[in-house]
Amino acid sequence: MINELIVIIFAPLIAGVIAWALDIKVIRELLGVAGAALPLAYLIKLYPTVDAEGMIQHTLNFAGFTLEFTLTHMSWIFAMIAGVVGLAAVLGMVSTSKNGYEWLFALMSLTGVYGIFIAYDLLGFFIFWEIMTFGSFMMVLKYNREASLKYFVLSVIGAYAMLIAIGIIYAKVGSFSFIEVYRAFSQDAALAAVGSSTIFSKGEIALIFGLFLVAFGVKAGMFPLHVWAPDAYSETNQSYTAMFSGVLSKTGVYGFILIYMLIGYRLLYEFGTIRTVPKFGYIIAFLGGLTIIVGGILAALQEDIRKLFAYSSISQIGYILVGIGVGTALSIEAAIYHAISHALFKGLFFLIVATIIYRTGKTEFKDMGGLAEKMPVTFAMAFVAILSLAGIPPMVGFASKWLIFESVISQNMPILGAMVFFGSAVGFVYLIRFTYAVWFGQRPTDLDDTKDAPLPLAIGMGILAVLNVVFGVAPGLVAQELNKIFGREVIGGTIWELNLGFGKYNGLLLTVWFVVGMLIAAIVYFMGAGVRKVPVTDTYQSGNPVTMEYNLTIRRNFFLPLKEALSFWLRMSFDRFYKDVGKTVEDFAETMRNYVYNGNVQSYAWYLAIVLLILAMWGV
Repeated sequence: MINELIVIIFAPLIAGVIAWALDIKVIRELLGVAGAALPLAYLIKLYPTVDAEGMIQHTLNFAGFTLEFTLTHMSWIFAMIAGVVGLAAVLGMVSTSKNGYEWLFALMSLTGVYGIFIAYDLLGFFIFWEIMTFGSFMMVLKYNREASLKYFVLSVIGAYAMLIAIGIIYAKVGSFSFIEVYRAFSQDAALAAVGSSTIFSKGEIALIFGLFLVAFGVKAGMFPLHVWAPDAYSETNQSYTAMFSGVLSKTGVYGFILIYMLIGYRLLYEFGTIRTVPKFGYIIAFLGGLTIIVGGILAALQEDIRKLFAYSSISQIGYILVGIGVGTALSIEAAIYHAISHALFKGLFFLIVATIIYRTGKTEFKDMGGLAEKMPVTFAMAFVAILSLAGIPPMVGFASKWLIFESVISQNMPILGAMVFFGSAVGFVYLIRFTYAVWFGQRPTDLDDTKDAPLPLAIGMGILAVLNVVFGVAPGLVAQELNKIFGREVIGGTIWELNLGFGKYNGLLLTVWFVVGMLIAAIVYFMGAGVRKVPVTDTYQSGNPVTMEYNLTIRRNFFLPLKEALSFWLRMSFDRFYKDVGKTVEDFAETMRNYVYNGNVQSYAWYLAIVLLILAMWGV
C-alpha cells in the first residue's frame, strides 16, 4: 500500500504529468483539480492522527540515501496552507490556463512545496526545493524570458548558498537528518557554554547562518533579495500567482523557522542578544522591517495592478520575518498566523487580478473604473481581501497583524514597531487607490460589456474569502492549533477571542459592531446621499500648474508627487545594482575568454603545466 505522505507529496506531480501527456481540454482540468484536491483530502484525514500522536513518519530509500518524511503539527499547518491555496489557484487555472504545459509545471511546483514541508532531512528538503523552483521557473519562462532569467539567477544563488551550508553541516555531523543536526548543534552549544572545544567554530556557524539567510531570503522575497518577485509574480498565469505568492513564498518562511529549530541554540550562545531578541534573529527582523517599508512604498507607486500586488506581497512577507526574528513563542506564533493570513488574502487578491485580466484584458489603473457594477461577485471578494490586507476587523489580517504588533511591543523594540506600523499605513494608501480606481467612478465605454468571474474562478475566490472571514471572526481556531506547536498555551482565549494576558481581541464582538456600523452607514447613505457624476478627467494637481503633462487622477499618476519626493531614494535600485554587477562579471568573463581561448597551442601547454605544478605542490 502506498504511504499517505507519499500520496500527498507526489499526487500533484503525477496528475500534472498525465495532464501534460494527454493535453485534452476538460480532462487536463479535471486531472489538475484532482491532483490538488487529493493531498488536501489526505491532510484532513490525517489530522486526528497528527493531533493524537504528534507526528506521522515515513522513510524512503533514494540513490543510497534514506529520505525521511514527517508530518508534525507545524508541517501540517504549512501543508494545509499549500493545500487550500493550491486548490483555489488550480480552480482559477481551470479558467485561465492555456495548455498541458502550465498544468505540468504548476502542479510540479506544488509537489515541491509539499516535499519541503514534510521532509525531515536536509537532503530531501533540498531536492524538493529544487523541484519547486524548477516548476515555478518554467511557469514564468512561458510568459516572460527576462523575468524568468532574473528569477533563475537569484534562485541559483540561493540554491548554491543552501547547498554549501548543507555540505558544511554534513561534513561535520555526518547526517542529513533534522534530529541528528539538531542534536549536534545543541551539544555544540552546551560544549561552548563550558569552554570545551566545539564541532563548529564561530566563523563556521556565522557562515552557515549567512548562507541560509540568503537561500531562504531569496524565496521569501526579503529585501534586498526581492528583485525577482515583482516581475515573476506579474509575468505568469495570474491564477498560478495566487499559489506563487500565497504558497511558494512560505517555503522561505518555513526555512527561517528551521534555522531556529536546528541551529538556534548555537547561534544564540555564540552571538547573544539585543535586549531580549537574539542577535541573529534581529538581523532577520530588521531585514523584514525594511522589506515592509520598501515593498509598501513601491506598491503605492505602481500603475499596473499586477505589480502593485506583487510589491504588496513582498511587504506583507516582511511582517512574517519580523515576527520570526523577534524569536519569542508569541512572535513566532504570530508570524505563522500571518503566514496563514497572507496566503489567504494575497491568494485571493491574485485570483481577483486574474479575473479582472481574464474579463477585461486590462492591467493598468488608467484603463479601469466602475467595475463593481459589472462584476459584483468579484467586487465582493475584493472587499473581503481589501479589509483583510488592510488589517481591518473582523478579517483574519487584523488578528495576525495585531498579534505581531503585540509581540514586538511586548519586547520593547521601538524601531521594529515603527517599521510594522509604517507598513500598515502605506497599505491603506495603495488599497484606497485600488478600491476606487478599479471598482468605482466612471467606467470606460469599452468595459460596458464586462462579465463577472467564470464559475471555477468564483469558487476558488469563494474558498479563500470564506476562510478570511471565518478565521477573523473566530481567530481562536487558528491560535489553538498554533499552540500545539509549542505544546503549551502561548495564546489564550476561546475560539472567538485571543487573550495574551496584556491584551485581548474578540473577533465575534468586533464583527457585531462592524455589522451595526455598516447598517448605520447604509441608512445614512440611502436617506440623504446625493449622486454627482464625476468626469474621468477630474484631477488634483498638488500645488503644480494644471497641465496635461501633470494630469493627476485616481487612475493616472496618482502618487506622482510622492514619487518625485522620493526620487533620490528611488534611484538606489538593487535591481539596477544586480544588473550592473552581472554586466561587469559578463564583461570580465568575456575578456578572460579572449585571453585564455586565444587559439595558441603553446599557451594551452603552459596552462596545463601550471595546473600540474599546482597539483604537485598540493601533493596530488
